[in-house]
Amino acid sequence: MPTKNRQQFLVLSEVNWIFLAAVQTTGRRSRAVLKTRFGHNPQQRSLMLEGSVTRRIGGTVLALTALLLAGCGPVYLSDTSATSTPRPESLVGALAAEPVAILGPVGPASLQGFSPTLSFAIAAALAEVTPPIRTISTVETINRLTDQGLAGEYADLLSDFARNRFLERQRLRRIGSGLGVRYVMLPGLAQLDETVLDKFEAGGLKLIRNRVTTLRLWLQLWDVQSGHILWESAGEITVSTVLLSTKQTAPLEETVRKLLSSMIEDGLLRGKTKIGGYFD
Repeated sequence: MPTKNRQQFLVLSEVNWIFLAAVQTTGRRSRAVLKTRFGHNPQQRSLMLEGSVTRRIGGTVLALTALLLAGCGPVYLSDTSATSTPRPESLVGALAAEPVAILGPVGPASLQGFSPTLSFAIAAALAEVTPPIRTISTVETINRLTDQGLAGEYADLLSDFARNRFLERQRLRRIGSGLGVRYVMLPGLAQLDETVLDKFEAGGLKLIRNRVTTLRLWLQLWDVQSGHILWESAGEITVSTVLLSTKQTAPLEETVRKLLSSMIEDGLLRGKTKIGGYFD
């Protein structure tokens, strides 16, 4: 993990301990002062103690917020894992010789609005891996097939896959011929959940909030001539972002791209079947 992210990790992991220490220290000092001022009147001491703790903890949180906001980017931690099937040894060389067409993402109806983000992220991930893989984007794929009168075939190909979990061979060959490619990549959406958690609250004021995003994706690489799946990978990522401001959050497209880059570079190009760990 780079130095900057190790520092952010330490800040995040120590926040609760700082809060706890502030509460304990403030409580001890406040109780001593209030006992001197109000003697043994428990109601007055309780009210004054609550206000004192809230003000002091609020100051502590403001100081921490200023510290975290001083960074150049959002403060977040991520964990990613993926499982891939073995792929033919000759596949990497073949992918360097010709482009791969990206088909439209497949997934539940509730996640279809996320399809453009996934399509853009796949194209970006394929371009940044080493060696880069040339692509025909999802938009270009649809436009080419529409111009050749194959839009209906394309729609039927994906709808049949949604029902049967395979791409019909003859239809796949016609799609590949229309695009002029040997390989197509089919992405899929399995899950996207976002939850906002309140990490610390004092006097009814929510001082620290975390957004936890969980994303599950899968990828398949198909040979249009044989109709076989050459490689498949399923990946998952969980991102926890401290919501200090609306401008300092981890963009969803960046999260997707980093997961896909890990799946493609490690799983497809390097032949790893298990991937996992923190990333920048």
